[in-house]
Amino acid sequence: MGYFGEILVARSVQPLAESSAIGGTAVLDERELGSGWRLAQLDGGVPGALAELTRLTGAPALSVFVIDSDTALVEAVSPAGSGWMAHLHPEHAAELGAPELELDTPEIVVRAVAWAAEAGLSVDAGAVEAALSAKNVFVEETFDELLAALGIAA
Repeated sequence: MGYFGEILVARSVQPLAESSAIGGTAVLDERELGSGWRLAQLDGGVPGALAELTRLTGAPALSVFVIDSDTALVEAVSPAGSGWMAHLHPEHAAELGAPELELDTPEIVVRAVAWAAEAGLSVDAGAVEAALSAKNVFVEETFDELLAALGIAA
């Protein structure tokens, strides 16, 4: 059985575990990704955490809700309102009955690149598209590839 829960990624000077955005939810793992970015893997999910984290940090942030390490819904938001959503391993999401997203992959890539620019990151649209269509055994590996494509992780 794989991981079920939310992973938050934000630029923050304090550990995300200390943020009021996650309340008292347990943090299973937290790591620094470089350039002030942090990743926190939560024990479950926190409704509204992404919006609150973006408000508190004043910077773009993203979350991924992982289902059994098979599929995930990524959501990215920014203080200026740019954002996007994408399924990782979308075939598994469809098998579980997840609703289709409004945007197709090329439009998601355009929005992801704009979001990254707002975060001060330079990205290659081709790398983002490749990460969104990657097929790994565990969706967390695909998410790591997406973070790297977005310029967040080395």
